[in-house]
Order: sequence, then C-alpha cells, then structure tokens
Amino acid sequence: MNPHNQLPILHEYLLHMGDTLQEVSPAALRERGKWSQKLFDLVLDRIEQLTPGFQSSLVIYLAGDTTRDTDIVAALLAVDRLSAAYTYWTRLFPPRQPDESMFVLSLLHDLSDRVEHAIQLLDSMF
Repeated sequence: MNPHNQLPILHEYLLHMGDTLQEVSPAALRERGKWSQKLFDLVLDRIEQLTPGFQSSLVIYLAGDTTRDTDIVAALLAVDRLSAAYTYWTRLFPPRQPDESMFVLSLLHDLSDRVEHAIQLLDSMF
C-alpha cells in the first residue's frame, strides 16, 4: 500500500477535527458568551471518535518505505500528540465549572492551531 494514498484520508480526518474544534474557538465562545458543559462533552466525544482512525492512517503513512515531507510528518505528529493528550487529560480531569475549563480550552486551541497548520500543508500538496 502506498503511504501517500493515506494523505487524502488524513486530510479528511483533519477537516472533521477542524470543524469540531471551531465550535469551541475563541470567537464561537465569545458569541456563545459562556462555557457549556454539553458542548465540551460533544467536542470531546467527536475528537475521541476521530482520533483512532486518524492514528491508524498516520501509522500506515509513516510505515511505508518511501520519502515523506518532514514538515508534513511533524505537523501530523503534532496533531496526534495533542489529540491524544486532550482526550486523556479531559477524561481524567473534566472541567466542572468555567474556571476549571481554561486548561481544556488551552489544549483545544493548541490542537486547533496544529490541525489548521496540517490542513494548510496538505492543501498545498493537492
């Protein structure tokens, strides 16, 4: 299997992650005006659902015997690390009130930045 065939699949996962993360972007939260536990749970569930498929495609992409763009590899690994960290930490320490949500929001915004960067790199290839 050609590892580069995984790039469109990884791109789709990134787009879905990006759409999910936009729901808790700073602009969306300002518009909403408050922290929503229901929204937090929804975003966490979606990221948890997307992460294993993303990781599986990433492993196939990385395992192939071919050259890869190091910037793309670094960007995809950054998304992988943060999506795993986000789901791990938020399941262990779910925020119960708005002031506890700052760490979670920080992870979400960092993940969103990494996802957008990876999307831009992959878009430049297609």
